[in-house]
Amino acid sequence: MQGLRNIFRWIVFSNIFVAFCVVALNMSTEFLLDTYNCKINQFLFFSTIFTYNYQRIVKSKRKLQQQKHWLLGGNKILLALMLFSLLCSIFLFLQFKLQTQLLIAFLGIIAVLYPFGLREIPYCKIFIITFVWSVSTVLLLVIENNLEITSDVIYLFMGRLFFILAITIPFDIRDLKYDESNLKTLPIIFGASKARLIGLLSLLVFEIISITQFYFHQINFGFLIAITFSCIFGCNLIIKSTQQKKDIYFSFWVESASVCLYAFLVLSTLVF
Repeated sequence: MQGLRNIFRWIVFSNIFVAFCVVALNMSTEFLLDTYNCKINQFLFFSTIFTYNYQRIVKSKRKLQQQKHWLLGGNKILLALMLFSLLCSIFLFLQFKLQTQLLIAFLGIIAVLYPFGLREIPYCKIFIITFVWSVSTVLLLVIENNLEITSDVIYLFMGRLFFILAITIPFDIRDLKYDESNLKTLPIIFGASKARLIGLLSLLVFEIISITQFYFHQINFGFLIAITFSCIFGCNLIIKSTQQKKDIYFSFWVESASVCLYAFLVLSTLVF
């Protein structure tokens, strides 16, 4: 049992799980736009592992004690995982067309600068994360697959922005005791309760955008139901997000909202 627990902790704290979450979001985009690109999924997986571990090592002095201990204890294995992920990311990057490479380079600059002051810009932390995740899981696929930027792509991107914003707020609530007051995150500005309300309202906007897409026949009824269940699941996670929750609640359960969105979309194709 202890061995399984250690494996689970490894998958979560090495950011392998969050990499699966990013891929799940991109696969949700594939479902909704009826397209597919395996190399984009592979790139997102490996680049997320490298980027998140790079940022966590840079910020390790400010990490939660549980993760800090894990990072220091498994440093050699973590560095090997990072190196392998970086090499895979570079290999895949070179196979993309120029427009996709330029967009990835732009996102890469943000990722590199994020722990070196970019995240410290007042009011910007959550919006940077929301923007990068949304572009990565929607626009990379659209550009690489030569999809036209139509209204359904725009609606999808807008919905993704509000979905990511909502499920990122719990992490800012978790970090209340670590973030400096000048960081101006939503929980610091409005308090945890109002920040949770903003998260719930963001999911409501996501649902309204999805209803609009259904009205204009951009998604089918099954996909709308799947998104609705995803919003309900996300609301439950946000409501239960408090500073007293253990880090695994945020690193696994809150992150799993992205996987659940994909899972509900898959189930909807089987039911409807």
